[in-house]
Amino acid sequence: MAIATTAERNSLAAKYGTDAAFAALFTADPGTTGTVANEVTGGSYARKALVWGAPVNGVITATVTFDVPGGVTLTHVGLCSGATGANLIDRTATANQPFTDPGTYTYTATFTQS
Repeated sequence: MAIATTAERNSLAAKYGTDAAFAALFTADPGTTGTVANEVTGGSYARKALVWGAPVNGVITATVTFDVPGGVTLTHVGLCSGATGANLIDRTATANQPFTDPGTYTYTATFTQS
């Protein structure tokens, strides 16, 4: 059942944004157990804090740009509860994105509460 009121959709979308505070990159599927596995390491890579926009009709978005070390192929982006360790909140597959040399990767996260 879809949520009937915009106020409640916005409230739930904002809660998701609070829980999913950081974005991370992965070289293989991090899974769905809540633990973090296969995260990119090396170079100047670090998780990025997400600054979610205000919910509009149950939709929030945030965009981040990562520094990616060379010799890495990205397969997934995950949303985590903290800057290190922490829990994996959600994840999505990306097209295999090889980085022979260091570079950047920009990701826009969108969450829709229906």
